[in-house]
Amino acid sequence: MRRLTVLILAFAAGLGAWPVAAEQRNLTWTAGQLGGGWYAQAGGFVELIKSKDASFNIKIVPGAGIQNMTKLQQGETEIAWGLPPFIAASYNGQDPYKDRHSDMRLVMNGLGYVHVQFCVADDFAARSIREIFDKKMPIKIGTTPPGGSDEWVMRKIFEFYKTTYNDVRTRGGKVIFVSYTDLVTQYRDRNADILVPNLAVPGAAVQEASLARKMRILPMDDDLLKYLEGFGLARGVVPKGAYKDVVNNTVDIPTIAMANAIVAHATVPPDAVHDFVKILLTNLDAVRKVHPAFKDFNPPDAVKLANVPLHPGAERAYREASLIR
Repeated sequence: MRRLTVLILAFAAGLGAWPVAAEQRNLTWTAGQLGGGWYAQAGGFVELIKSKDASFNIKIVPGAGIQNMTKLQQGETEIAWGLPPFIAASYNGQDPYKDRHSDMRLVMNGLGYVHVQFCVADDFAARSIREIFDKKMPIKIGTTPPGGSDEWVMRKIFEFYKTTYNDVRTRGGKVIFVSYTDLVTQYRDRNADILVPNLAVPGAAVQEASLARKMRILPMDDDLLKYLEGFGLARGVVPKGAYKDVVNNTVDIPTIAMANAIVAHATVPPDAVHDFVKILLTNLDAVRKVHPAFKDFNPPDAVKLANVPLHPGAERAYREASLIR
């Protein structure tokens, strides 16, 4: 009995010498609106990262393209989805930001694109964006609330056509700001005839809305595209075949686009960001399967974004992968 007791005590003491589980990396990732692509895409990445390194504990919270940058700068989140025009503008303290967001650091760029999709009910009495504004129609138009890229781009479209939200309202129309999920409901119930989401293609909200009510996506004219390019946006297309229930799905539809990027606060530990990036770089097939928007992700595109510096942890991961010298 004495011998057994000694063995048990020795075994218990020995447990103290065993390796302790890695310390949890508790991070908050601010994504996009509930029901939008960013929220789902962040979820897919978190599952992938957790499956490769259980020390990561990443909480996803809703956000929006413009306000994410300020939340990051103010320390409300450690990681955020962002869009290059707004990341660069926030870092440099340019419109729509009043202050320089100097703690912004790039983690990964080039993760596919989001496309502005000017969606119109098929029974709506216009076949071009220009016609809608030139005829001063009393439109019922909706997008997500201010603070996100969707409303910002829609406002720039209004500005190009020398129209304001108040102009629409005085003509008897509506301008609606709600979540992607509620936009689908508003469109289905005919409280809105036009939706202007900025989503990766195919966007769940566009798919759901087109199932509920016939829809077409209107192409952007060249002069509108040139105007939007002046704000750092890029030309793109909604490719034919992207939405089987959209009426004009048989052709490519010219529109404006922005790349998806991940940014982090400068104070996030370099080892955490290094391991985060390394997991994504060494599991490219899995990354490309998270969402159709990522199918052409090319790692060399990940390392640059205007004059925004790389996070030190990301820089180390890219050097190890020979993506930068």
